[in-house]
Amino acid sequence: MMVFENEKLVILYGSQTGNAQDLAERIWRESKRFYFRTTVKALDDYDISELQNEKCIIFVCSTTGQGEEPDNMKIFWKFLLRKSLPTTILTNLKYAVLGLGDSSYTKFNFVAKRLHKRLLQLGANTILPLGLGDDQHDLGYDAAADPWIEDLWNNLLILYPLPNHVQPLSKDFTIIPRWSASTSEIHKAISNQQPLHLYSKKATDFTAVVIENRRLTSPDHFQDIRLIRYSCKGQNYSPGDVFVVRPRNLPSQIEEFMKVLFSNGVNCPLDSVFIIGQNDDIPVPDALKYEVTFRQLCSEYFDLMSIPRRHVFNILSQLTDSELEKEKCLEFTTAEGQQDLYSYTNRPRRNIVEVLADFPHATKNLTLETLLEIMPPIKPREFSIASSKKYHQDEVHILLAVVKYRTKLVKERLGLGSNYLAGLQKGDEVTAVIRKGSFRFLNDPEIPVIMVGPGTGVAPFRSYIHQRLAERNCNQDNLILFFGCRYQNKDFVCKEEFVELAVEKKLTLITAYSREGNTKVYVQDQIVKNGSLVWTALQRKAFIYIAGNSKNMPRGVREAFIEVCKEYGCMSEEVAACFINDLEKTGRYQTECWS
Repeated sequence: MMVFENEKLVILYGSQTGNAQDLAERIWRESKRFYFRTTVKALDDYDISELQNEKCIIFVCSTTGQGEEPDNMKIFWKFLLRKSLPTTILTNLKYAVLGLGDSSYTKFNFVAKRLHKRLLQLGANTILPLGLGDDQHDLGYDAAADPWIEDLWNNLLILYPLPNHVQPLSKDFTIIPRWSASTSEIHKAISNQQPLHLYSKKATDFTAVVIENRRLTSPDHFQDIRLIRYSCKGQNYSPGDVFVVRPRNLPSQIEEFMKVLFSNGVNCPLDSVFIIGQNDDIPVPDALKYEVTFRQLCSEYFDLMSIPRRHVFNILSQLTDSELEKEKCLEFTTAEGQQDLYSYTNRPRRNIVEVLADFPHATKNLTLETLLEIMPPIKPREFSIASSKKYHQDEVHILLAVVKYRTKLVKERLGLGSNYLAGLQKGDEVTAVIRKGSFRFLNDPEIPVIMVGPGTGVAPFRSYIHQRLAERNCNQDNLILFFGCRYQNKDFVCKEEFVELAVEKKLTLITAYSREGNTKVYVQDQIVKNGSLVWTALQRKAFIYIAGNSKNMPRGVREAFIEVCKEYGCMSEEVAACFINDLEKTGRYQTECWS
């Protein structure tokens, strides 16, 4: 029982993939140590009319696409940008902003920076400097979030000090689960159970039926890349849009999870039925607001392939009766133990089920309430649409790279979403939704378009090219595609289509093969090599689109375009960089990358 209640603290998040929500909930958990009265909500679920009455708000927001705000932040952001708002409307508000972004994008953490600036313009007072999490860091967002959150509590306790007789709870204080779980009176599977539904209530979901699931790479190539065609009658979409689907765990993964539970004495039959209730400030998700079987949780809700975050070990430390386990778990929750945690979880990609197997004395004391605390929900996966509505009527295509790799662990690592989709057969159904992607493609067929898409990064460009093909305005002068892969006969996806279009002079196709010959050739090398063509297109107001892996490619491609501007535009390094920056600011240089 709390002996004291500190100030009301509102935590608001704008999240596209769920990472901002995860960090918001971490701040919520830690706020209990200092007795704050805390609520957590998505920005668009917050009652905006209360904003000018709040004393303290913590914002956690991610940046998407070309510096755009997440879907569940758009209404709030639109309100905040009103010119009619007085510059003194938020003078009573103290706030802090933690941003999540990817430094491979030029508009790194653009949303957090704009939010921070706008709050200052409206008179709000910042508690501490803007925090900028970077997905490119080895430790992910935690590398910036850890010290930022530590500073947050130090500053908040200066603003809202505890009474002398009240001390903060220890870092390993007992966490009360967010939700309760009681056994339903129905002790068998519910035959008419409605499906779990994790998508935004604002999205229009539909059923997509697989009509083809075909491997595009050669059988002897290590990388399995699929073209999956779905029947999606009546669905409207444009080039640049994304196909969003929520995957399920594979039967083998569920079997392994149940084996770990059973071997540690946790008895929870798959057909057990539960009712989930609310214990604290965080509401029960829509997916869990009705009777649900444990089978459904294991198949559709728990992300069994997730890499555990530090709060998981905090909870395990409270469950275990082994001093050795407790010591190791608590070590993983400290700032000093983050490199060890990274080496244990992230580097070998050790998943939550394997972690539970490594800590049997904690696992044997698991309940459904604690499982709901440590098991993150499966997040929807987004795939750039690789088809054109005008060319492929009533169909949606995606290009899928199946994630399978090995680490120092004996068992092969599998990507949850890609392996689920790769296993679909003709006639199988998935629930999906189509959302706007980050690309804004040019509609003027007279202006050149330069597309750089190695590997599956070519997906949105396949969509755009086929759209132009359907509209009969394809030509080699205005459609330029740089495509990269390892071998032209092993992993050149959609090779026949692109080569045929190039032969028909409907497309200029420039390829880069990184494993043929003695020298590795990448798309950035071909951009420089074909600098005259590129510069001519830029002189004609060309738009540039880049899609693919965010590790090294985007930076290398950007440097290649700068090099072209230097050589053919007779620019200095600084002027060439400014030229590319200006293209980006005006929407003529767009990037869509992923890690």
